[in-house]
Amino acid sequence: MVAHEFRTPLTSILGFANVMRKRTLADEERAQYLVIVEEQARRLAALIDDFLDVQRIEEGRLELKQELVDVGKLLREEARSFSVQAARHTLELDLPNEALSVYADPSRLLQVVGNLISNAIKYSPDGGEVKLVGTRNGDMVYVGVRDQGVGIPSELHDRIFTKFFRGDASARGISGTGLGLALARDIVEAHGGRMGFSSVRDRGSTFWVELPTADRAGGAQVRKER
Repeated sequence: MVAHEFRTPLTSILGFANVMRKRTLADEERAQYLVIVEEQARRLAALIDDFLDVQRIEEGRLELKQELVDVGKLLREEARSFSVQAARHTLELDLPNEALSVYADPSRLLQVVGNLISNAIKYSPDGGEVKLVGTRNGDMVYVGVRDQGVGIPSELHDRIFTKFFRGDASARGISGTGLGLALARDIVEAHGGRMGFSSVRDRGSTFWVELPTADRAGGAQVRKER
């Protein structure tokens, strides 16, 4: 599976580089090919990052920064970014007016949220609404990403967070390595949170994350230091 995932972008990069080397191309055509090469190179880099993250987590070497992060602001920024890329989908936000503050590594939290939104879009190929929910439940910040896509058969639910497991995604022509959700859950748990989902086949899925609020996490840190 790893070899296959690496081979696909490499084949595109080598193929288009070879065409540009051997053929005389108009500027517009050359620019289009370069865009494809860049996209596939970024895909390859993302795959390498995922595999390295798996190794770091398994070896207990995942380092996390601790900064004050407003989850609501992060969700708004990601919704804005993905709405440009997903013309067939409508990204809706359901957020409170107040900040949803947690202590977290912003880049890692962005990785988790980005994975959930990306999956919601990929697994609803016919388009539709992707809803991002953020709220505070007691001393936890809740984030939910809900789609109207293909859903997950109940018999596969207990394997969703297994590394490299992709269910029937390959048969549906949906790309991926089966690492994203496993990595996301490991990252969330490393922050003292938890992650889960609910899904019905052909009726969509909701993946959710809960993280300790900043005041709870701060209090725990003070008690630990004492």
